[in-house]
Amino acid sequence: MNNLPSLGRAVAELRKKRGMTQKQLASLCGLGQSTLARFETGGVAEFGARKLLRLLEALGYEMSFTPAGLSFTLDDALRERQREAFAQRDTLHLA
Repeated sequence: MNNLPSLGRAVAELRKKRGMTQKQLASLCGLGQSTLARFETGGVAEFGARKLLRLLEALGYEMSFTPAGLSFTLDDALRERQREAFAQRDTLHLA
């Protein structure tokens, strides 16, 4: 995530996984439901760190940092699995 709209979408996904409504999460964090809705849909230009930390805490998450360009994607996992399968196949052929 490298922008506010993608961060908002990620929070929305976490909220839905928890089975919470926007109203429930917003209430837990002392936010208005409309503020949370705008954040989740990319409709805010700024969103304070305290608000974000309260949301994450209520959802049972915390922030962590990854160097840009080093995130592990599903495509990366597939490539790794294919490399492992080829390596195992080559090992079996040599035996």
